[in-house]
Amino acid sequence: MELLLLPNRSGTELQDIYHRALRESTHLYIVSAYLTHWDIKEELGSQCESFKFIVGKDFGITRKAACEDVLEWLPPDRHDDFLAAEAIDGFHPKAVFWKELNGKCYALVGSSNLSKAAFSTNYEANGYSLISEKTFNAAEQWIETLTDKCVTLDENWIHRYREAIQPKKPKQPDISETEGEDDGAVFELTLPDPHTLKRYSAVLARRREQMRLFKSVKPDLETLFRTTAQVHAWNPSRNLDFYVKLNEIWSLDIGTRFQGRGWERQGRSSNFQELAKSLVRILDAQEVSRDRLVKVEIDRLHRIGVNTRGALLSEMLCQCFPTQYHVLDKPVREWLRDTDLDRIRGATEGANYIRSARLFRIALNRAKNYPAKNIAELDALIWLQSNPDSEF
Repeated sequence: MELLLLPNRSGTELQDIYHRALRESTHLYIVSAYLTHWDIKEELGSQCESFKFIVGKDFGITRKAACEDVLEWLPPDRHDDFLAAEAIDGFHPKAVFWKELNGKCYALVGSSNLSKAAFSTNYEANGYSLISEKTFNAAEQWIETLTDKCVTLDENWIHRYREAIQPKKPKQPDISETEGEDDGAVFELTLPDPHTLKRYSAVLARRREQMRLFKSVKPDLETLFRTTAQVHAWNPSRNLDFYVKLNEIWSLDIGTRFQGRGWERQGRSSNFQELAKSLVRILDAQEVSRDRLVKVEIDRLHRIGVNTRGALLSEMLCQCFPTQYHVLDKPVREWLRDTDLDRIRGATEGANYIRSARLFRIALNRAKNYPAKNIAELDALIWLQSNPDSEF
């Protein structure tokens, strides 16, 4: 292990390590308890397949201007990989983990947050070392657990975030001395109140039965999607065959489907092979990279005009990953719209979907003793709130 003892007037500098990681990595993860300064100009290399940049918000220490600098620095298609540790109290790491093109893995861990002083005048101690692939994989899994408690750090988050007043003295507060005293919540989503919803227990019971039935047919569905994705010569006849087989396995009548009727008329002529390719890629993705791939595939399907990316793809995501993704149906759209947190201007359709999915995760993470235990169950309560008098 190499030590970086700062301030250092010769030898390897902290910036050098960041520049190398940004330039050479195929997988890169940056975590910092707070972010007050960002002036690194090295671009994130196009070879970087998996990337996450997570910063803390406790005590209002992170600066809005620094967040805006990061967003300006990041390529637009990476904005959704910039995250705030919204549902984590006492977020205190300072580390960089990355894997390079030759397969070697590295870690930089120490005392330096992303502040101007940490890169120049502060007395800091950091360790920089080659690590085993097993250790790197453990770091990736840890990053994934963090991601589930994060929201997209975008202009909406920055607008709502409250900075602490800068102290007159240069000394910043020591987070470790006051850990856990201030959660600094930026987003507060109001979940449907089950006590105001008649029959909510029955609706949840029905949703759980739908999930159980879906699980029983999931192998057949996955086989159908994988086979469809691999067909070399796709034509309207094959498209119709897929449509018929899908409705034999996944339908309202046999109870394997959440949504009501509707997509069949609009989506009958959709390009199901392209949708199948997207779903298979998402199913096969690493957990730490899945959000990004969902965004990429939704945007790809949007570009080529596959309209079933909404009702059909989003339900498959919700059914296959019920703690991670939501169905993009009318009640959910209206609920998100009413929270005033549903979209960011200029963001792609895929980026906005992932942004909303993270808000769902945070809302359930914060809810105590809430009857819905995952996003798929929450979807049922949102539907009931929107349709209180409907039969189910």
